[in-house]
Amino acid sequence: MGIDSMRVGGGRCPPLLVAGLLAACLMLICNWWTLSTENFELLRQFDELNEQLKISAEERDQCVTLRGTLQQRYKHAEDEVNSLHVRLEQQAELKKKNDELEDSINVCKSELESLNKLDATKTATLETLRLEKNTINTQLDVKRDENKRLQEEIEQLKDKIKLTCNLNPQKKAISLLQPQTSPKNQKNNDSNGELEDNPELAGNTETTDGNIVESGRDQHTNGGTIGD
Repeated sequence: MGIDSMRVGGGRCPPLLVAGLLAACLMLICNWWTLSTENFELLRQFDELNEQLKISAEERDQCVTLRGTLQQRYKHAEDEVNSLHVRLEQQAELKKKNDELEDSINVCKSELESLNKLDATKTATLETLRLEKNTINTQLDVKRDENKRLQEEIEQLKDKIKLTCNLNPQKKAISLLQPQTSPKNQKNNDSNGELEDNPELAGNTETTDGNIVESGRDQHTNGGTIGD
């Protein structure tokens, strides 16, 4: 019955239906345009997000690389710090050894100065002893010369005593040959006669004279020894 009522009017579409269809088409077109625009915007945003994701990935890789580099630098810095600590400890030990060496050098300098002073003292002592030695040698030479002179005098005295001893028997012989002029000469002659009669007595007399000469020699010798 509705269809029949719609067909009333010669079989044409009613204007309301056409208007409704047109409105629906416009709405569909508007929706399609809106959806297309939104879809395009979403695609653009998706592409931007992909680009940003790529950039983020690259930045992440760069950050990872930079982190590795920084870790290597940090490790290298730690190694340098450790080496610096070792160097500082070595420098401290070297400074300590240097101070000890300086103390040893100062002690050696003090000992060297003491040795130099001792050497100077020894040199002065040796020079003094050398001078004393020269003086003693000079005195010894003088004493030797004096001793030699005394020995020569002793030899001369010995020769004189020998000459005196040799002259005494000659004088006795001469006195025996002379005539008796006085009691004293007579007494001497008597004594000489006794000596001639008793050769042993004459030997004793000569021995006595020899002892007197020897005692004189001993006195001269002792006098020379005392002078030395």
